[in-house]
Amino acid sequence: MTIKITNQKGLADRKERLEIVQPLNKTDLLEIIRVWQEKLKVKPNRIQIRRMSNKWSSCSSNGNLTINSELTRLPREIVEYVILHELLHLIVPNHGKTFKVLLSLYLPNWEELHAQLASYLGSLAATKEPLTIKNEDKY
Repeated sequence: MTIKITNQKGLADRKERLEIVQPLNKTDLLEIIRVWQEKLKVKPNRIQIRRMSNKWSSCSSNGNLTINSELTRLPREIVEYVILHELLHLIVPNHGKTFKVLLSLYLPNWEELHAQLASYLGSLAATKEPLTIKNEDKY
């Protein structure tokens, strides 16, 4: 659930917006990962959820997926975009044409979501202890 509040008091061309997003929990995040894994027919070697100070997620060449725990505070559609983006790296390791075609196939509005994600970069917090979910764990 996202509630958007627009401040109408300012100039007509300047509107301040406050979004109140119901945070996802670990179970929600893992379910999003599971659903996209099934759609893409991929499986990360390891999934790690932890605070990251300068990025939302990463996927290593070894197939290790790391997700910033702060992502759970963002709108679900942005979370879906980030998860899809990283899982696609298990198929295409770069951001070339094939990668972008696949993103567009699965999430046609990915460019809009990417732009929205960039607006949240200032909210990244300092790194804390990771929560690691191993391949054999059920989720």
